[in-house]
Amino acid sequence: MISSNWAATRRLLVAMTAVAMVTGTSTAAGQQGRTTRQGAPPNITAGGQTNWTSHNLDLDNSRYSELDQINAGTAGRLSEQWSYEVAAGIDVAQVTPLVVDGLMYLHAGPRVIAINAVTGEEVWNLELNEARTNRVRGPTYAEGKIYSYNGPNLVAADAKTGELVESYGDGGVLPVVGLALQAKYPDVYPPTLDPHELGYRITAAPAYHDGTLYVGAALSEGHIPGGLVIATDAATGAIKWVFNTIPQRPQDDGWEIARDTWGDGQRAGGGVWTQPAIDLDLGLIYFNTGNPSPDYDGSARPGANLFTNATVALDLETGALRWYYQAIHHDLWDWDHVTGPVLFDVTRNGETIRGVGSAGKNCLLYLWHRETGEPINPMVETLVPTETNVPGEVVYPTQPIPHNARGVPMMPFCATYVHLDDPEMQSRSRQMYTPYSIEEHLIVAHGGSSFGSPAFSPRTGLLYVTGKNAAVSMIVRPVGDSLEPGPHGDGHSANFEEISRIPEFTPTTTLTAYEPASGEEVWQQVFPALTTIGASGNLATAGDLVFQGADDGAFYAFHAETGELLFEHRAPRPVRSSPMTYQVNGKQYVTVIATNTVLTFTLP
Repeated sequence: MISSNWAATRRLLVAMTAVAMVTGTSTAAGQQGRTTRQGAPPNITAGGQTNWTSHNLDLDNSRYSELDQINAGTAGRLSEQWSYEVAAGIDVAQVTPLVVDGLMYLHAGPRVIAINAVTGEEVWNLELNEARTNRVRGPTYAEGKIYSYNGPNLVAADAKTGELVESYGDGGVLPVVGLALQAKYPDVYPPTLDPHELGYRITAAPAYHDGTLYVGAALSEGHIPGGLVIATDAATGAIKWVFNTIPQRPQDDGWEIARDTWGDGQRAGGGVWTQPAIDLDLGLIYFNTGNPSPDYDGSARPGANLFTNATVALDLETGALRWYYQAIHHDLWDWDHVTGPVLFDVTRNGETIRGVGSAGKNCLLYLWHRETGEPINPMVETLVPTETNVPGEVVYPTQPIPHNARGVPMMPFCATYVHLDDPEMQSRSRQMYTPYSIEEHLIVAHGGSSFGSPAFSPRTGLLYVTGKNAAVSMIVRPVGDSLEPGPHGDGHSANFEEISRIPEFTPTTTLTAYEPASGEEVWQQVFPALTTIGASGNLATAGDLVFQGADDGAFYAFHAETGELLFEHRAPRPVRSSPMTYQVNGKQYVTVIATNTVLTFTLP
């Protein structure tokens, strides 16, 4: 049984191939750039360097730094050391910079920029001649190279000079998603394929270990035939293995499990938006998956729709499926799992729990044993509303709700129900998991945790989750099985007639500390927000601090154990990036981005 979406993909490929044969173009051909140099890196002393080499810092995705020069006792004395302005129109709002040996690396749309991490002076600037315009969230450092991404391609540059690595791909640009699709489905995807035309793009930095880059490919709303996790040789670009989050054919790993969870309908969506995590001892790689497509009309995809909205573990060496847990069955709300999974070790009753956590756009935190995928505490399949007027829709009757060790539902980290002062609007507010309507503007909570991943501090034993209190209502436009893969996000935008972000429900940002063994909330801070856009992630440090930005321009430091506010800075623009910290010549710095301004703080 091959899905109708697979047939639609093949029809589209025939048309794309015909165009490519006429024009004689290929995806990566001519994608080169030029590097300009104007500054110098800092002079490095023999010791006192602490780098930040990946979006979430380490293989655990912990976002936890051992640096403690800036701590609960000194945070109040932080001041801005330097700032750097990125050119207007270049989107770096969600970027986490890297720092390696005193050089800061910033992925800025079509550019990769190296900055002196002590002074803020630009050192070099690489600009691609041909660049996609998708949002970026930062590069990855490995083997003396900076790996960024451009649409469905990886880009490799020399970390010291900024020059493209000519031996990598086509002059420094590797069409990694196209190569992966051709390797996995050689009878379907031609060498002339441009995956961007199928809706594919890379939206986050790859993970790196021992010569291999692990790349996630989205975009669920592009109606893609499954998200991808790709293992590729960091030096040669050779494809080692490919996993499709929505098995399309019998030879795909997980086909027997997922096949009947889509009926005879389309199998689309499931993008991998953020960086995977890796457990070297277990030999497993973990990632979260996006929603099925179309977003709000699931009539053409009856069933649970595996492996969307899930945390998935694969064999690190082979890409074979080891376990999965779906957090939302048959998603009808665009509640994809877009944060990166975070690994943690905690102790309960004298026994070590090796866990993995994922925070959802539905404001729930999910916690599993990372060896097996079994929940750390009860996960209860709970009856949810099933009434719908979307033609042909069959709403999934239950959803898994995380409980704590006491056997009661875990405290959500943001609102799961919208309370409004206006009686007419309140009459349209619905409980969590209520499907949207084709006739009435029903109001459902819609905030949660977005691209900013949680942090885990082994010092406090707490997980820190950022959320957003927000709401949305819409009128669904039924699309059935009419959509085809493409770059315009029709899985979302073509699937509603009207949408409202409910300005009467004032959005706020939340930062919540959880004890993961028990599932108990320890503390929560709630602070102003200007928009319903997903909040940034946070940063935990050995200085008993948690740093957090907000889209009203605030940048905070809280006490990691108590949640007490210790530092606040007001930037002139929204802060939607996840902060990072580093050390150069024995001095600690903290950096965050406010829209297009890099802000770096240190102690006097």
